[in-house]
Amino acid sequence: MAPSREIKIGTDCSGMEAPIQAMRNLMLQYQHEFSCDFNPHVRATIAANFPHNVMYNDVTTRDNKKTPVVDVYVAGFPCQPFSSAGLQQGFSDSKGRGEIFFYVLDYIRTKKPKVFILENVSGLVRLEGGKYLQDILTELKSLGIYNIYHEILDTKNHGVPHSRRRWYCVGIETSSDDGKFSFPQAIPRASIELFLEKRDARLAATGMPPVSQGTATTNVKSALRQLVREGSDPTKEAFIVDCDSSPGRSKHIHGVSPCITCSRGAGHWVTNRGRRLMKEEMMRLQGMDPTRFTVAVTDSQLGRQLGNTMSVNVFERLLVRVLPAAKLVKRGVLVDRWESGEAIKKLASTRGCGFKAFSRPELKRKVSSSESAGSGSSSSPKRSRK
Repeated sequence: MAPSREIKIGTDCSGMEAPIQAMRNLMLQYQHEFSCDFNPHVRATIAANFPHNVMYNDVTTRDNKKTPVVDVYVAGFPCQPFSSAGLQQGFSDSKGRGEIFFYVLDYIRTKKPKVFILENVSGLVRLEGGKYLQDILTELKSLGIYNIYHEILDTKNHGVPHSRRRWYCVGIETSSDDGKFSFPQAIPRASIELFLEKRDARLAATGMPPVSQGTATTNVKSALRQLVREGSDPTKEAFIVDCDSSPGRSKHIHGVSPCITCSRGAGHWVTNRGRRLMKEEMMRLQGMDPTRFTVAVTDSQLGRQLGNTMSVNVFERLLVRVLPAAKLVKRGVLVDRWESGEAIKKLASTRGCGFKAFSRPELKRKVSSSESAGSGSSSSPKRSRK
């Protein structure tokens, strides 16, 4: 039985509201007090799917003295200043993105939530020999009222075959901390076939990116040649190719998706499907149920959002452990659905079902249409749940 206590939660720059999806999956009673994102397309997605009391457009101009108090505060401050794929400028990022952390810190200092959870790329830990990580931890510890825990967690170690290493930092108010929090341990990874739509044998054997996508075509052909030389049959086994990477850095992984990022929003190539990942498949690889999701943006924008969000499976497993440790939920009430296998069965059952709805008719046409087998667009859903 779900707990009766209503948990107040606030989110800053958390992408597709993975924290809210996790709360919903756990059947928690919660109040989404506020959300914040500078991107209007992200705000459209949040408005269509995750009701909230207040939407802030810019965390840097918000007066945190007037921002609602919450029990749980979640923030994913911009990763570009710390990413190995970027310039790694840290807090000195020329666009000021590294400084977003200090606005996040200001909310924590001002409103003192019982729990905060921060997320960023794993590159944060290594940048400048760990200097930026230590700066962040020093600032958080200087607040003087939180026990701080941090760890790198990879989505693929928590049931979902998606290689996505992210740094998570948990702060629990010392007066509420029962001392029993620990990060979730690795569990078996489910087969990627449970996340993919039905295989078309003809397309698997002949599908290629369109000629207009030169980099993708080069990378896919190279991967297929290499796999055949090694004795594999890529038309029958699922190798996922990072087809939009520069040719010298492109990689392919057997049965696991390379990290889905904003720049890979069109979808990685699936060799035994002869096409890119569909948006519904990308959602499942982020631990999300597409049948509970209303599409409110174009296919391109949806792909970018899927590359910039937190993984629901990881976040849900965190909540199962954090909330009891902070005495927000009684111990023994929450069940780890990913460890039990229930969550994987639920996601697998959504194959062929499509999205819950489209907020505008033209979006359904844009997201459902497929100009070519390798366009990266989602196939037409077999049925829609209204």
